[in-house]
Amino acid sequence: MIPAPHASAVETLGLSYSRRIFVNRTIELDDVDAIGFDMDYTLCRYRPELEGLATELAIQHLVKRGYPDALLQIRFDPAWGIRGLVIDTAKGNVVKMDAHRHVTRAWHGLTPIGDGERRAMYASDPPRLSAGRWAMMDTLFSTPESFLYCHIVDLIEGHAGHPMEAAETRRLYADIRYCIDMVHRDDSLKSAVRNDLAKYIDVDPHLAQALHRLRSAGKKLFVLTNSDMSYTEHVMTYLLDGALSGYRTWQDYFDAIWVTACKPRFFEVAQEPFRLGEKSFDQGSREYLERDLGVSGDKILYVGDHIYGDVLKSRSTTGWRTALIMPEVEGELAALESEAEAMSLRSALEEERFDLEGALASAELSLRAARRAERKSLVDDDEGLLDPGYADDGLLAAEVADPSLADASSAELLSERETLRAWVLELRERLKHNTAESVRFTKQIDRHFNPRWGQLLNERHKHSLFGNQMKSYACLYTSRVSNLAAYSPRHKFEPPRDLLPHERMLRFVGQ
Repeated sequence: MIPAPHASAVETLGLSYSRRIFVNRTIELDDVDAIGFDMDYTLCRYRPELEGLATELAIQHLVKRGYPDALLQIRFDPAWGIRGLVIDTAKGNVVKMDAHRHVTRAWHGLTPIGDGERRAMYASDPPRLSAGRWAMMDTLFSTPESFLYCHIVDLIEGHAGHPMEAAETRRLYADIRYCIDMVHRDDSLKSAVRNDLAKYIDVDPHLAQALHRLRSAGKKLFVLTNSDMSYTEHVMTYLLDGALSGYRTWQDYFDAIWVTACKPRFFEVAQEPFRLGEKSFDQGSREYLERDLGVSGDKILYVGDHIYGDVLKSRSTTGWRTALIMPEVEGELAALESEAEAMSLRSALEEERFDLEGALASAELSLRAARRAERKSLVDDDEGLLDPGYADDGLLAAEVADPSLADASSAELLSERETLRAWVLELRERLKHNTAESVRFTKQIDRHFNPRWGQLLNERHKHSLFGNQMKSYACLYTSRVSNLAAYSPRHKFEPPRDLLPHERMLRFVGQ
């Protein structure tokens, strides 16, 4: 890292790799006139205790709806799941998918589904996520849902002694979803947060400076949240009041405040808002927000944590630029940095594999040519006899010919063929060893991530479904809003060149 002379702590904050802003599509902040922020899990960073409280309150509602009292013994484990999981409500499974929507990991209750059973279950029934059967867990608010679903399936089936029917597993998810929603609607969750803000909220000491820097550069800032005004007032007061001189209250950081927004509907329909104050509004829609700000389209950057409600919908229906907040990035990058050597060795193995595969293809081609030349030395050239022992791998009966069959004129050809055959066998062994070593390093790296689900954004050597959605819809992504403080308000964010596989490998050719 090259230190900046006389740089403040805030200005150097983003130079640590885990606090960088990562880029999928080019954005010039100089061309952005307004920046909007979601509140929950975006401006406000919650502690894991919040998901634990949501789980506890949801269980109480489930017991009232007739579920067994044994649920009251369940305690939320924040390390159990990750964002981006999908609930298969028809089969009672929680699964992880890769970018191509292949199910790569699956659990039924608290039992992992083996690879063979998983493939048999989903190979002939590929997921269509638009169908009501599938439920995406794409926010941190939704992590209690997958946790509860697995634990309750396990509890019910363990007590009954047989698998739940499809109608039961569907109803279970509907009940969990209803009870989680109820926790948010009946104010039980929010009242607990208001009564102990320090327990549930992790205050970012650099948030106010980041907002001030953007505002000082002439950016219009706004809050756009689904939370109501009372809760927003409590949370934002706790986060920002008294943080910087020159700002009497948290509202002074923003040009507009939109609450009870009902996203993603906010982006899809035109609805006149209720004015709550000089610059605060309840409900409404994107059309009225843009009119109030005097800014629209790609002149607006919206920052949120919800891949669907904040990022996908705002980008696809409004033309706004988007930034996704992912607190998990800091932990995942720290894990990757701790295994930097293993990752480097695995990358070297991938490069070696590319060379080995090319050498093997060439050697097998030469082997087949040598076999044909040897045959032609034994039979009439014009007959073009086919080799009955030929197989795709080129190493079956025809390649184990008795040397006594060859006369002096074919001895050289036979020797060449045997040399090539030995070379093919050696390359195959080296490829086998390469694969085994790559798997070993992958397991070594994966041990730092969730033991059930692995990395958030990747699934083995592909992007995960969540990672692919992030790459497709978020222009930027980063771990927290305050990371903006490390960049000039005129900064141009440029993505790395997005190479296709054949382009990535060009640098290895000829080395």
